[in-house]
Amino acid sequence: MVPLTARRGAIRGGMSVQVVGAFAVVILLLGGVTVMSTPAVGVGRAQSTSPAATDSLAVAATNDYGYQPASFEQVPTDTNVSVTLTDDSNLPHTFTIIGKEGWVIPASISSNDFSNLVFGQSPRVLFNLNVSTSGDVETGSFESPGLGWYEFVCTVPGHFQSGMYGFIAFGENLPANLTQISRVGVGGGNLSVLEAAGGVVVAGILIVGFLLWRRRRPGHRMPPESL
Repeated sequence: MVPLTARRGAIRGGMSVQVVGAFAVVILLLGGVTVMSTPAVGVGRAQSTSPAATDSLAVAATNDYGYQPASFEQVPTDTNVSVTLTDDSNLPHTFTIIGKEGWVIPASISSNDFSNLVFGQSPRVLFNLNVSTSGDVETGSFESPGLGWYEFVCTVPGHFQSGMYGFIAFGENLPANLTQISRVGVGGGNLSVLEAAGGVVVAGILIVGFLLWRRRRPGHRMPPESL
């Protein structure tokens, strides 16, 4: 006959394995969300449809941390280009063109480096326009550079990291291997990294809570006569 203390230790050990397993699932889910939600910087996906060549651009900041459209091609060079930015979300956003030609901002860039990149002296910002809330429409203009392509981003903290960026090409098309944005979709919608991670954490808490409740409920305990 196995001693009572040994049996109780086995029960506790089994529950510990279940709880550790639940936490492992949560960690794996969080890792998947981070990978899926990180802005892409390599090659591979097809580009979104761009408007025809123009010296007047219209772009909307969407409620899923994106731009519509997310790319522009054949924008005239050395021309005064007017921009209309519309806020289709309930958050403030910017449309900021980084002044470094032919360069994609690394997805791994730190918050401090990103701030220095946007607000520092090198590279300079080609253009910036801000909107503050839903329905806000702002206009501005800038002198377009020569032949080349650039990345534009939202400088509100966390928005670039959630996928709010795009590309603009002056006097040419965007490179065929330039990647576009990837976001996490749930139930037909799109979530930011923080929103998706928060959902996974809540799910993990519910799983652990269920395991603890199951362990404590009377029907789950061993009857006295079997000990």
